[in-house]
Amino acid sequence: MKELDADKFLGSLSTKAAVCRQPEGVTFELTYGCNLRCLHCYNPTHRMLPHELTTAEVCSILDQIADLGALNVTLTGGEPTIRPDIVPILRHARSQGLVLQLLTNATRMTPAFATVLWEVGVSQVNVSIYGATESTYERMTGIPGSYAQFLRGLQCLAVSRTPVTVRMPVTTVNQEEILACRALVEDHGFKFQYCLDMMPKTDGNHTPLQYRLSPEDKHRIDRTLLPPPVDEVVENSCASSSSFIECACGKSRFTVTPYGEMNLCVAFPIPKYDLRKGSVKEGWDVLKRTVDRAQPNERYDCPTCDVRPYCRQGRSDAWLETGDMSVCLPHFKEWAELEHRTHALLDPRRPA
Repeated sequence: MKELDADKFLGSLSTKAAVCRQPEGVTFELTYGCNLRCLHCYNPTHRMLPHELTTAEVCSILDQIADLGALNVTLTGGEPTIRPDIVPILRHARSQGLVLQLLTNATRMTPAFATVLWEVGVSQVNVSIYGATESTYERMTGIPGSYAQFLRGLQCLAVSRTPVTVRMPVTTVNQEEILACRALVEDHGFKFQYCLDMMPKTDGNHTPLQYRLSPEDKHRIDRTLLPPPVDEVVENSCASSSSFIECACGKSRFTVTPYGEMNLCVAFPIPKYDLRKGSVKEGWDVLKRTVDRAQPNERYDCPTCDVRPYCRQGRSDAWLETGDMSVCLPHFKEWAELEHRTHALLDPRRPA
């Protein structure tokens, strides 16, 4: 019998789901409560408030997600392990046949909880790393002692059998420790990734953007750590889509907040459909209409932009920063121009 690679299968499933407008993946923010106070975070409160979803409400929504045919659910926060009912939630989600991923900072990880993740069958644990040294890590998190807790958490996961990927949000504070972070992660036997995305808080506060790298630094880091550009990657990028909202939001993916609001994405917190008053099925219809009715205005220049195939700006970036999906953000334009020039130098046939 021919074996099918899991990543290829899930990628194919996601593509087909987007064409059929069938939800395939869900990001479920279980709480905004967090034990860290990361300076770059988009979390609007960091506190677990009384009106967050109850255990019964979370499980009901998970049931509806499964009934709608979605397969992949990513449980995140805040820090999801802040919730005292995290284990019953994990077990209930798996009982519905959902494929689970967990996003965590690992500072609250214990051997017992790592064992639960394996027993439940969590397919992937995604851990955030904020620095390779205590001083940088705790400058990022704002919490003394958090670096030692993180290292203990990594060790707990290292002796478990659950697949782990460790991701580094790269900022102006920790950018010099990328290679050291990669070495630390790989020494534990984990896969390392980095992320250059930075966005305002979802309540409109722009404070996190002061820690965003310059386009030049982003370009330098990518060129240092990524393989040489491949034409096919550029040609198949989201930016080449004919749709105004190019990403999977409202096509094959959606997000649920700790307050039961169903949105396009964590980074695109609209239309705030209230699942306490309606259903996931009805909410999905609302999200699809939200995407289909979104139209550009006179400020939308993407179709005529020379560097569009290299641009990583999405509609959510413009909306979060300006309230207007159509705006071209100079930060992303400068980054795209650098990428364009690099491709032109690598391929003399391309115009510079």
